Amino acid sequence: MKREAVRLRLEGKEEAEVRSPALEPPEDDPVRYLAAVARGVVRPSGLSSLENNLVVTEILDAARESARTGATVKLPAR
Repeated sequence: MKREAVRLRLEGKEEAEVRSPALEPPEDDPVRYLAAVARGVVRPSGLSSLENNLVVTEILDAARESARTGATVKLPAR
């Protein structure tokens, strides 16, 4: 499995493999990253941040409510 690469095809161009840059330790290993966060060495940011996870939870709650009621659920503006 090639976790460090994706295949990309833009309109009018040939498909190409694009490699993502390597992560720096401790972010290169999930267990080391979790340990660093738990020890207070690293503050979660980006996709693993508390703020991002709260937004995701709010979106999922709204989606469940919308599916249950059949009505549009508007989220507060940020």
